[in-house]
Amino acid sequence: MARKGENIYKRKDGRFEGRYIKCYDENGKPKYSSVYGKTKKEVREKLIFKNKEIKTEKPIISSSMRLGDWISKWILTQRQIKDSTKVMYNSHIKNHIQGSIGNIMLKNLTEDIIQNFIDDETEKYAPKTVHSIFSMLKLSLEAAHKKQFVGTVYVGIRLPKVRQKTVRVLTKQEQKRLDDAILNSNNRYDIGILVCLYTGIRIGELCALKWTDINFKNKTLTVDKTVQRVKNDNNEDKKKTKIKFDEPKSLSSVRTIPMPQFLVNELKKYRREDGYILRDNGCFTDTRNISRRFKKLLEQAEIDDLNFHILRHSFATRALELGFDAKTLSEILGHSSVTITLNLYAHSLPEHKRKEMEKFSGLFKRQSDKQSE
Repeated sequence: MARKGENIYKRKDGRFEGRYIKCYDENGKPKYSSVYGKTKKEVREKLIFKNKEIKTEKPIISSSMRLGDWISKWILTQRQIKDSTKVMYNSHIKNHIQGSIGNIMLKNLTEDIIQNFIDDETEKYAPKTVHSIFSMLKLSLEAAHKKQFVGTVYVGIRLPKVRQKTVRVLTKQEQKRLDDAILNSNNRYDIGILVCLYTGIRIGELCALKWTDINFKNKTLTVDKTVQRVKNDNNEDKKKTKIKFDEPKSLSSVRTIPMPQFLVNELKKYRREDGYILRDNGCFTDTRNISRRFKKLLEQAEIDDLNFHILRHSFATRALELGFDAKTLSEILGHSSVTITLNLYAHSLPEHKRKEMEKFSGLFKRQSDKQSE
C-alpha cells in the first residue's frame, strides 16, 4: 500500500513509476515528470532526490504570460483581499502597469527592469503611491515565483522615502464649538458624529453600527463590520459605485470600546431595540449623507472645511493629551500595532512632550539638594 501523499504505482512491465511536479505552466497547472525503478523503495529514494534538486536549483522560468495579464489573473484568485483593495489594484494596472512593464513576459523580467520602472514612477508620483504600486507588484510576483514563473526579481528594489504628513486635528476651541453645534441641533445624524469624535471609530464602522452593538449595561460599543462604497463592476447597472458591507479593515479593527458616561446618556435619547443607529427609512445611512451633514456642522461651528476622518485624528490626539497609554489607545483605534499609533499622533503633542521633559527639572533639583546637605 502506497504511503499517504506518494504518487508511486506499479506499471504493467513490472517496474515502479513515481511522478513529481517539475514546474507549472502559464495557467498555474502543474507539469509532471517521472522516475522509474525495480522496487518501490528505489523509486521513493529517487523522488526524494528529485524534490530536493528542484528546491535547490534556480527557478525554472517557463511562462510566456505578460506581467499585466498575470497580475490581473492573480487579483481574481485573492479571496482575502477586500473589494476596495481590488479596485485600487486594478487602477494601478490600468494607470501604471499597462503600457509600461505590463507588456513584458514574466520570463524576461529582471531586477533592473523593476528598478527602472520604480524610478520612473518616483519621478511622476508621490512616494506613497509608488509604495502602493510596488506592494501589489511584489505580492503578485511572489505568487509567480512560487509557481516558478519568475525569479526573485522583486528583492532589493529601492523605494522612495515616505515622509509622514502632519495630521490636522481640531483644536480644543474648535472641538468645543463642534460639541455645542451638535448639542443644539435636532438632526438624527449628529449623534453618530458625536460617537466618532469620542470613540475614534471610522465613518464606515459608524454607518454599519446597530443598536445591538451597544451594551448600555457595560457601557461599551462593539465594532465588527463596516460599510463602504466601492466601484460597481456590473455593466448592466448604470451606477458607478455600490454599497458593500464587509468585515473591518483588519483583524485588530474588530474591537469593543468602553464609552464615557456622557456619550452613553446621549445615545439613550435615541435608543431603539434593533436596527441601525443611523437610519434612513429603516435602513442604514449612506456614508455620503453623514459626510454632507458633517460639512454643515463645520459651517455652523465656524470651522474650516475638513475631511470626516479628522474626528478620528482629533479623538486620538485628545486621548494622548489626557494621558492615555499608547497600547490602550492603539487597541481602541483598532491599529495593528502601537508603532502605527505613535507614528501618526505622537508628533502632534509638543506641549505634552514639554511637560514630560520638565520632570527632569525636579530630579536635577533633588540631586542638587543632596549635594548641598
